[in-house]
Amino acid sequence: MSKNLTTTSKPAEVVPQYIWEIVQKLLAGVSISDEKVDLRKPQPNKSLESVASYIIFAYGVLIVYGVLSNILVFIHILQYRLNKDPTYAFILNNAISDILKCVVVLPLSLYVLLIQNWMLGELLCTFLPMIQDIPFHVTMLTYVFLAWDRCRYLRNPTEPRLPAFVCAFGTWLTSLCLVLPYPIYITHFDLGEILKAPELQGVSLCVHNLADDMKEYMRGIFLVTYAGPLAAISYFFVTGSREIPYHSAPAVIFYESQTRTGRARTDSHSTTVGEIRSCRGEYDSRCSDYSQDIYRENGRARYEIREAELDVVKEERTHKYLCSIISIYAICLLPIMVLKVAKLALIETYDNSRSFDYVYIAFVWLAFFPTCTTPAIFAFWQMSSNRRLMQSSETVVTTADTPSSKQKYHRGSHVQLDERYSDTTSSIQPDNFSS
Repeated sequence: MSKNLTTTSKPAEVVPQYIWEIVQKLLAGVSISDEKVDLRKPQPNKSLESVASYIIFAYGVLIVYGVLSNILVFIHILQYRLNKDPTYAFILNNAISDILKCVVVLPLSLYVLLIQNWMLGELLCTFLPMIQDIPFHVTMLTYVFLAWDRCRYLRNPTEPRLPAFVCAFGTWLTSLCLVLPYPIYITHFDLGEILKAPELQGVSLCVHNLADDMKEYMRGIFLVTYAGPLAAISYFFVTGSREIPYHSAPAVIFYESQTRTGRARTDSHSTTVGEIRSCRGEYDSRCSDYSQDIYRENGRARYEIREAELDVVKEERTHKYLCSIISIYAICLLPIMVLKVAKLALIETYDNSRSFDYVYIAFVWLAFFPTCTTPAIFAFWQMSSNRRLMQSSETVVTTADTPSSKQKYHRGSHVQLDERYSDTTSSIQPDNFSS
């Protein structure tokens, strides 16, 4: 066929019938008949024509929900300045990638699946596979950096975190480098130019060359962009999950030591109060300062212990939700990745094209499904964190047989804590002296 097409030297006013038969079967998937098909117009895929409306609805829901939910994630992270935390910065990068999938990649992929002949021109014929794969590679590499950063942080919290935005830029650059060889294996044919036929002006072919080196390249892409990153992510998360329990041990030791110190200071404080009572009115400012310091230090001890416990709970919760996000993404992406590799060994014919189209369009929808699940899991994660923070922000503090009062502790608010304890101490001391 290519020889006949390329050796045509004279303009043809009428395209031969056998050329029309080949083009019709290859591009439009219609039965051979005397009636010619206008291939300059989009021709629907005959195998999917009966269910095209359901497919458009399913993909439309995915696009709308994915765009809106990821925009909300994007706004939430920037509004509360969570992007200063590398974990949230990586989530932000993933949200950008998911928005690009829903706005650009998914509509183009749906169009190519439903339209049999190629109508998108030479530029998209060359670059569409690159546009389709770059966001998926970005997501996977983002998860690799996220897991690596958390593993380093859980091993040694004092070490500097990974520069999230530098790593995010690196994911896009690396993904672009991975897909640069794609144009080598893609060829675009403009039949109108080749045949010099007015009837075929605007009719083109977009052909993927499945040569042996192309097969090896696609297998390498599967290992480099899916299997390898998942193995690294699994290692980082397993290692990190083993590190979390060790961070709760120092809090227990610190609590026990502070409890013993608090008892000793309480005994000494009771002795001091007895001496003060024996003085009957002789006020010693040093004793008063000492009493206030005791309450302040005990308050700080309770506050720091609580904060240590909250950090462990927070890291466990973060670990759980991140594992859920990445696991769902890996499971949903697996079928289409396996199909891409298997397609290199399968031969698609007109007998099995219908089944192949149904399987392919279902796997593509499943591959884009994490664009909806990731924001949903992120929302549950944030609501769980806020609920936990509200529950832990109200604690009961009892001092010297006085009624318990609810005190709100905020991270880093040692000054407010000192003021409360100093006020409580000043309210107790007059009773001691008056007695």
